[in-house]
Amino acid sequence: MSFGSNLEKIRKEKKISQAKLGNALGITQQMISSYEKDISSPNIDSLIKLADYFQVSIDSLVGHIAVTEDPESLRSRVIRMFDTFTHEDKERCLLILNTLLLDREESYDKKKKRTLSIS
Repeated sequence: MSFGSNLEKIRKEKKISQAKLGNALGITQQMISSYEKDISSPNIDSLIKLADYFQVSIDSLVGHIAVTEDPESLRSRVIRMFDTFTHEDKERCLLILNTLLLDREESYDKKKKRTLSIS
């Protein structure tokens, strides 16, 4: 996804108009529109303001994944997928992950109890 697409997606998820975002950052609605259409790109100061405003990393805002790891690794694929989710989808993923961790913990505890009772 391009920076413009990412920005538009995040802005719409938060239900914020281009005008309101522009006012909050001290730039015009037209500039926000040109970012979202990938006509222009923000300078670093504006990029930092956008990331801070939406409480996201600059990497996720611009769609960057560090090249230090294999882009086809499981971790990279999960991160790419997670970044495309809506806020609600991300919350559901966290709930699922927490459930998996609790299940693993319970399973470990049961095995430990069985081992102790056999000894």
